[in-house]
Formats: sequence, C-alpha cells, structure tokens
Amino acid sequence: MPTTWNTNAGGLTIAGIDVCNGGWCRVLNLLELWLPADQRGSDKVIPGVSGVKARPRRDTATRRSLRLQVAGDITYAGSTSGDAYERLATNIDYIRSALVAPPGTSTGTRSAVLTMPDGASRTEDVHVIGFELGKFAEDARWALGVLELSIPSGRIQ
Repeated sequence: MPTTWNTNAGGLTIAGIDVCNGGWCRVLNLLELWLPADQRGSDKVIPGVSGVKARPRRDTATRRSLRLQVAGDITYAGSTSGDAYERLATNIDYIRSALVAPPGTSTGTRSAVLTMPDGASRTEDVHVIGFELGKFAEDARWALGVLELSIPSGRIQ
C-alpha cells in the first residue's frame, strides 16, 4: 500500500515536481526553508579603540540541506508494478535526471514554490547542488537522502 504523508508543514515544488506529496517522496525538514537568509558583511576594526565600527549586513546565497525520504512502494508516476528495488531505483533516477542534472537555463536555476501551512505560496529560483543517499530499508521500501539547495537570493520569499 502506498505511503501517505502528513502535509501540515506545507509543500515544496521544484521545477514543477512535487517533492512532498504524492506518496513517492517527502521532505523531512521542510521547515528549514522558513529560516532567514545567511548574511554577509563584516565590521571594521578601528585601531586603538575598543569595539568595532558596525557595518551593514546583507542577505546572501544560502545553502539548505533537505532530508528526503524516497518511497520504494510506489513510483513518482504512481506505479506499483515491479518490485520495491525497481520502484526505488526509478524514483532515485527521476530525482537525478529531473532535479539534479544541470538545467538548460542561462542561470542554472530552477523555480521552487514553497507552500506554507496557511496555503500561501512563496516562489524563488534555486540551484540544486546534488543528492546523496544515506540509510535505506533492507527491503527497499524507502531510502533516506539529502537534496542540497543553494538559494541565490538567500531565502524563498
């Protein structure tokens, strides 16, 4: 039976691919996309004076590591045929080809839409840096992985 996920934390779509719902995948730490951007800038040290001269900070590109649970009991297309290893391999191949492989855009970014719990959506371009697998079930019912994002503007706003 396909896994059903709780979507109370919202949803995430990258390049038109829903990576939170549909039973084939979910982001375990979606809330990290709610966080503020990293900041760049530094204060100026003035010789002979205690403290520093405060300088402004600005948002800068921010990396986020999204932990994914990828299902092996259903594919991204909704298929339950074949065995769990085949379905899991199909889903991982899909992540690799549709999300991680460099897109043909001039900036190399993909559009990401973060749906908040209240239904509001936030859209921003992101770079998908890579995908790594970690733990997995012996029977291939699921695998855990990390999808690395870089958000050039700093956050999905």
